[in-house]
Amino acid sequence: MTDETYIHEDNASKVVDGYAPEFPVEMTAINGSAVYEYIDAMRKARSTLGDVETEIVNVWLYKTPALTYYLAEKQAVSLQIEDFGGDGGVAAKINFTINYQGDPVQGEFSPTDLAFMAKPINTILTTLVIGSVTLTPLFATDKTWLHYAGSVSNITEDVTMTSTLSGATILQKVGTSTVTQGNPAALSVGVNHLTVKVTVGTEIVTYYIDITRAAS
Repeated sequence: MTDETYIHEDNASKVVDGYAPEFPVEMTAINGSAVYEYIDAMRKARSTLGDVETEIVNVWLYKTPALTYYLAEKQAVSLQIEDFGGDGGVAAKINFTINYQGDPVQGEFSPTDLAFMAKPINTILTTLVIGSVTLTPLFATDKTWLHYAGSVSNITEDVTMTSTLSGATILQKVGTSTVTQGNPAALSVGVNHLTVKVTVGTEIVTYYIDITRAAS
């Protein structure tokens, strides 16, 4: 933040020219807690520099997920331990500050699978069509969701898989069986896992589509 006041003006001007976000945390010392033991090991070792650097994921749980994936960002951070202990007769506390470093990586995170997937840059499909199935969420090139779901009736034994992106190498599968462009993918009763692996240069992204075929 730059605060400037010119001699010919009555009011100052403030300009935001950079960010240095930080997140203070007060944690109760709980023996056996994985997070506490991780932080306390740094305190005991008086760790510095690279030994206090790690990553965190901020997850937007207030947004609507696609399957189990929420919009999220992965952030490089350093951990600055402030103090340890507390008043007699109460639980010990360990206070530390999470210092953000650099820019975050945008993507998605599944609290169920504890998996983070970075937002694709070059591998966003132009089209993704699974027969006449209505996908959830609806596919659109301005969305970065890589996880879709849909359903068909029992009488639907297969769906045609079609996905396109100019200059990309695309590998379509249902389960472990490869499905070429425009060919039908056989569906079993229950949930069928379809994948579309898109490769552009060194960037590789896999789209996941769960299609449920009704039992009757």
